[in-house]
Amino acid sequence: MPAGSFSELIPMLLNMLLGVPLPLSVIFMIIICMFTDIWASISLMYESSESDIMLRAPRNPKREHLVDLKFFGQAFGFIGILEAVSAHIIFFVFMYWHGGFTPGDLFLAFNKWTLGDFHGKDQATLNLLLRTGQSIYFLTLVILQWGNMFATRTRRLSVFQQNPLWGPTRNLRLLAAIPFTLGVVFLFCYVGWFNRIFGTAHIPLPFFFIPIPFALFILCMDELRKLVVRTRPSSIVARIAW
Repeated sequence: MPAGSFSELIPMLLNMLLGVPLPLSVIFMIIICMFTDIWASISLMYESSESDIMLRAPRNPKREHLVDLKFFGQAFGFIGILEAVSAHIIFFVFMYWHGGFTPGDLFLAFNKWTLGDFHGKDQATLNLLLRTGQSIYFLTLVILQWGNMFATRTRRLSVFQQNPLWGPTRNLRLLAAIPFTLGVVFLFCYVGWFNRIFGTAHIPLPFFFIPIPFALFILCMDELRKLVVRTRPSSIVARIAW
């Protein structure tokens, strides 16, 4: 949900309201929903129950719903914001590094970007920059979803308590999601036919590594949230986040 909904909505809003060249193309939005998120979703179907589930009081079905405002708050208000902000940071880093455009240049650009000769660059150069930037934003969401995938296996237990690699909570299908989603990225960004038909572009090598610390940051932030939920269940954070 953070990548397939929230992180797709924010680029559209920035484009429509603030004139930023669209950081994520429509075709990449479709690919995320139909391909890259599918394997992770299927893998999570095979997750074991949280190991402390029998130590908790029974859920009150009248007051404690499986999908509620806290659920959407975590998906959109917490991880969704982290993913959207991280992806935009990396998009702006690319546009400055390879195009010389600061965020201030891109905000309120509107149709200036499509008229050519924007900050001394012709239309072909601008198109290639944007296509590459969109491909990088797409790759960034794919990598950020790896962190989200491991974070959202549980609502309150640490990844170390609910170990995905060995023991009774093992789920090695999660690891298979990583090469599968990378394969989708290579297919759509490095095969010439897809480049021509869908307007995608090759991704510079450094941008395969830059998103990884951001994915780890998302995982660590959710670990911190879970720690507060476990150790301070009466706190405001725990009441909002669990």
